[in-house]
Amino acid sequence: MSDRPNTARVLALGALGVLLLIVVPWTLAVLSGVRPIILPSGWQLLDAADFLMRTDVLLHSTWVSLVRVNLGFLLAVVTAVPLGIVLGRSPLLFAAFEPVVESFRFVIPFAWIPLAILWFGTSEFGKLFIIWYAGFFVLLLPTIEAVQGIDKDLIAAARTLGATRWTIFWRVAFPAIVPDLLLAMRVAFAVCWIAILAAELVASRAGLGYMITDARELLQTEVVIIGMVVIGCIGAIYNALFIRLQRLVQY
Repeated sequence: MSDRPNTARVLALGALGVLLLIVVPWTLAVLSGVRPIILPSGWQLLDAADFLMRTDVLLHSTWVSLVRVNLGFLLAVVTAVPLGIVLGRSPLLFAAFEPVVESFRFVIPFAWIPLAILWFGTSEFGKLFIIWYAGFFVLLLPTIEAVQGIDKDLIAAARTLGATRWTIFWRVAFPAIVPDLLLAMRVAFAVCWIAILAAELVASRAGLGYMITDARELLQTEVVIIGMVVIGCIGAIYNALFIRLQRLVQY
């Protein structure tokens, strides 16, 4: 019961921020005579959104992008987390892999688009590769650091009690790094979602990134803005879900 007033206050302040920082300046700009191709009015946005919904363009594009992002993110998790645990537990392997990891993590996903097209052509693998790459290193390094930061006294205590290495991992080590993993996954998903535009530039014919790019070519500013709003809202929803999961784990 005590959380409800705080939640309501946060929502009210968020709505006020949107009103003051976006809606009011936008309305004033439209009323001042800004051309629709630069900044369409609210009614134009609603008309465009209604058309996109009635023709299933928006729903289909959103669904395609969600499938791609979730698959790419899942691939990043199942590859980066185990590798991060192995590298975090082995100083020798970490020393061998560190130069490669530190070099590649600074190469942005957009730079891989030409190679993704050459390697995978028009298949879905090129798009999944871009999304996977965007999240992989964001997950890998925090996983390594979390494993390296495990309290050695906990491990020693478990060994004293006769626990096996497998038991120590699942009952002591892994629970200790879960909060850090969830935070890293939260950031990684955000990066993967941001990379959807880059991924859908790889010979794509569907998705929010393609919809935005196609609308830009046709000077349909209202469709571009609608695509951006949908991307932002979905990202905020996933972020809230990860925050909720973090709180459940902590308590």
